[in-house]
Amino acid sequence: MLAAPVPDSDLPLAATGSPWGADGRWVLTNGPDVAPLKRRLYLARPLPTDQPPPDVVEGPDFRRIHTGMDGLVDWSEFCFTPTYRTAVAGTAFEVDQAEWRTLRVTSTGPVLLHVNGELLLHADTVTYMEPAEHEVRVWLPSGISQVVITSWQVGFRECRQVVRLRVGGLPVRVVIPSPGADEWVAAEAERVLNAVGTPTWGTTNGEVTLTGPEGARLRVGREVVTLTDGRATVRLGEDAAGAVGSASMLASGEVVLRVSVDDDRSPVFREFPVAVLPPLYRPEPVGPPEQWRAELLAHVRATTPSVATELAGGRVRAAALERSLWMIANRADCADFEAVGLLTLLHRVEDWEPGLRDEVRAALLGFKYWIDQPGLDAMCYFTENHQLVWHTAEMLAGELFPDETFGNTGWTGSAHAEHGRALAAEWITRRLAGGFSEFNSNAYLAIDALALVSIVELAADAALVADARELLDRILTGLSVTSWRGVNGAAHGRSYVNTVRSSRFEETAPILWLCYGVGALNAAVLPATALATASRYEIPAAPASQELVTVSSSGEYRFEHDLLSRPYGSDVVVYKTADVMLSTVEDYRSGLPGLQEHIWGATLGPETQIYVTHAPNSSTSSSARPNAWAGNRILPRARQFRDVVLALYRIPPDDPMGYTHAWFPLSTLDWWEQRGVWTIGRRGGGIVALACEGGARIVTTGPDAYQELRPHGPGTAWVCVVGDPDPAEPEFWSDGVRYRDLSLDWEGP
Repeated sequence: MLAAPVPDSDLPLAATGSPWGADGRWVLTNGPDVAPLKRRLYLARPLPTDQPPPDVVEGPDFRRIHTGMDGLVDWSEFCFTPTYRTAVAGTAFEVDQAEWRTLRVTSTGPVLLHVNGELLLHADTVTYMEPAEHEVRVWLPSGISQVVITSWQVGFRECRQVVRLRVGGLPVRVVIPSPGADEWVAAEAERVLNAVGTPTWGTTNGEVTLTGPEGARLRVGREVVTLTDGRATVRLGEDAAGAVGSASMLASGEVVLRVSVDDDRSPVFREFPVAVLPPLYRPEPVGPPEQWRAELLAHVRATTPSVATELAGGRVRAAALERSLWMIANRADCADFEAVGLLTLLHRVEDWEPGLRDEVRAALLGFKYWIDQPGLDAMCYFTENHQLVWHTAEMLAGELFPDETFGNTGWTGSAHAEHGRALAAEWITRRLAGGFSEFNSNAYLAIDALALVSIVELAADAALVADARELLDRILTGLSVTSWRGVNGAAHGRSYVNTVRSSRFEETAPILWLCYGVGALNAAVLPATALATASRYEIPAAPASQELVTVSSSGEYRFEHDLLSRPYGSDVVVYKTADVMLSTVEDYRSGLPGLQEHIWGATLGPETQIYVTHAPNSSTSSSARPNAWAGNRILPRARQFRDVVLALYRIPPDDPMGYTHAWFPLSTLDWWEQRGVWTIGRRGGGIVALACEGGARIVTTGPDAYQELRPHGPGTAWVCVVGDPDPAEPEFWSDGVRYRDLSLDWEGP
């Protein structure tokens, strides 16, 4: 993989004037609509076609990989600034008899295909998330052929970069050259590793269990273990905790275990992602609110130095602001979050290292604060949470420096303050009237809270402060309504894999700890720290608990703010008892393509979240939206009737994966069994039962071992019941399901 910055001179867009129109710079910030621009960039700087491909030999130039079920080689990455990316994948295969074959190359960007040194395909197609397929007929001579695919992409924020090679016709024998390898030993190692799994995705104590063939000797990093009774325990390295991310945005928390057989003659291996879970989780309040605040601030001061640590500690050091200042100087995506944090520091903290306050002041005076202001960049302005953060940052910067000239626009601070104030007021008014399009997001409600508390604490406009306070009250009390024992397990408008596997990673978790004494303390602490250090804002009391509630949102998208022009709406049903929670967003855009929506799920604990998705690929990367476990390729129709969810899925004949699957982490349960079409589990006093036509098998190998269910039947209808240890037999038919006296089909009410 080679990566290089995209110079502004390469971008055929105007850096000033209106950002709109076919050639407007707005396209830089929006994945789907940027594809034509990416193709233009590629045609201006295409991959060289006159250079011979490298020899395919495992070593310094080629690293062996093992793909997931989708067969995709995946280099996807989030690019904070515009970045050119070129990557090469290669293989070698053998045929005994020369014959024609069909090679099918799948990619999200331009590719070159070389076979035995000859260029057979040069495609310049660019897609967003779903790759395009190209087909080539090729005569394969007897013996070994080398195939090399060169992939090109340019990253503007999330960069989905994948390729896949499929060989049509008779099978071929893969013979990737690996110095010192033994073909027969490697073949046996493949069979052993195909049977290995990690039945627990997350760990709080650094221990990870491996399952597999009895007596297998496995090498895990530098450690060698033998599977006794089909199991072994390994410990993560001391640096594993470093995977939990920064204080502004939470990373996946994952480290990767590389597992191979204990034989140097085998080059094959598997990689298993394992999350280091934040250890501090609380299901019930302990002590008074003053204690919760003190616990949060003590935790923040112990995290990686950042804006949040300085806000909690009362002294600002240069080392803590390096990342924030880099992001602002480079106009990196999410720099708006950092700008609000820095403005809070300028107001709240008096003790600064010499010269540092002036450095921050200069950075803010030179920054860009909205899409219509000058500059070519790929910062996101259009999702709901970013909009308010931008408007807050612009308003507060303008109010702090009213008479200064801001270098990017030439405006005075007062002009910026008024521009940001008007946009912030409009945003807040719309949410007070209709609610959020990113409904109950366990990532982005925290960011909304950061902006709103900053307005309450620092803004000059009394009416705006009052509206911000009211909306922030609604967010915090709403989090209490949609959470259960510190887990924000209700349906989400936008979520990520790590948060629907463990609530300890939710960015709302530290806020719940601070406000209501439950939740988790992780590394995403800037919003909670801003709340904890507030002097004008008072955290509202938790509302009285209700067994069954519906939380509704509705509004209108506006193109110049959302890049969409249509209504939005959601009805989230939440059912809670002392032992379990069940939640669904009902009839949410059913049958249409999905993104990051978490449609329904049952919650029995921080790592016991049960749900089903229609997976478009095997990825768990946040740059694949949707992916294997976050979002759905096609959104289901789901309805909830108190303690029962009925969910219908549509899987078209050309679906890339062809199935739905359930996350059902057995290791987190006290007891479980499969009974007919049902998989039933219990944790504490909570019971969940999940059924589909023909029942489901438990996946016992790979990174999702004993955590994933795959349907035996079509997988187009599911029933989830909580609190019932003896569920009735459901009835399934094409496009429909009945459970007891409840039924659902695609067309009916």
